[in-house]
Parts: sequence; structure tokens; C-alpha cells
Amino acid sequence: MIDWLADVPNDRIAAMRAFLNDWYADVPPVAPEELDSPVPVPAALEVFYQLAARKPVIYGVHNSVYPPHELEYDEDEGGVVFAAENQGIWVKVINPEDDDPTVYDDGEPDPEPLSGVLLQFVLVEAAMSAPHTAHFEITEQQRDRFVAGLTRVPVSPASFPEQDTIIHVAPGIVAISYPSGDGYQLSIGSRHESPLLNVTNA
Repeated sequence: MIDWLADVPNDRIAAMRAFLNDWYADVPPVAPEELDSPVPVPAALEVFYQLAARKPVIYGVHNSVYPPHELEYDEDEGGVVFAAENQGIWVKVINPEDDDPTVYDDGEPDPEPLSGVLLQFVLVEAAMSAPHTAHFEITEQQRDRFVAGLTRVPVSPASFPEQDTIIHVAPGIVAISYPSGDGYQLSIGSRHESPLLNVTNA
């Protein structure tokens, strides 16, 4: 189901919660860890942590959101680093004192506040780290034909895994695409094989 899309324009936290509960419904929960943090935790990150404490895969496989006990002020970054690429190519930084803080990457503000960046993060992870994935180098025209059958998530283009990453969804499917060379990289993820087979054979 993609009913959570209706919440995206006005409540990205609710959309993230609903997406994660649906996407990882088949993952058995574990006993939650303590959510102790040495710094304040904004509302969107607190919801993320509550869900990740019971299903740690939510922290990320390709990239990762730091668990609460690893949050700390980084003088070089000028704030608290809460997420990073798996090889350290980028980090995401916030001022945790704000309710829905601006997110910075290499000193540049993201168009989305923390709630939007976390929604982007869980969707990109879903596309890249799902049990069933497919990746294609395609032309812009092929990309446009493919996503015509999907629904674009109404958030700004994500800055990861590459700049101008666009996110589309359909029931059981998350797809991301971004410019690559003379065309586009398209990555598709699904928790189950059949939705992926249906969409890649279309």
C-alpha cells in the first residue's frame, strides 16, 4: 500500500512511520534498546529511533543513520552528525535544538528539513538494499517511460546516492533515478519478488 503518500505534503514524520511499518512488516521485531542520547533528539529522529530500535535494519544497510548513543557535536562539521554514506563520502549534520532542523551536507543546506531527509533516506535504502533489487543504466526516454507507471514522492530531489535523485513508488516497489553519464541510473527495490518481476517485465 502507498496510502502514506497522502501524508507527505503536510506530515513527513507520519509518512515515514507508515512507510516503515508497511515496508518492514515481515521483519521480526527484537527487544528494543535504550534510546539514550547525549544530545537533544528532534521529533522526526525520535520516531525513526523508536522504529529502528525494534527493527535495526531501519538504521540502513547501504548508508546509515547513527544510533542515538553515537550522536555528538562535531566541531569540524559545525553541528551533530546523524547520518553518513558507508564510505564517508557524505555526512548529514543538524542543530538538534531545533524542532525540525535544517540539514547540512558539507556546509550546504538541504531543501528538505530533517523530517524530509529522513523520509528520503528510508526510501532510498528501500530501493537500494531490499531483498529484491534491479539496477539499470538507461536513457532519459526509457526512464520517463518507466516512471510513468509509478507515483513520484512529493519531496525535493535527494542529494544521495547522487545529486538530483528522484524517488517514485508503487505498491510493493520503490524506485530511484538520477542522471548518470548521458542517461540515468535506475534502481528498483521490493521486499518480495513478484512486484519486482511485474514492474521490470512491463
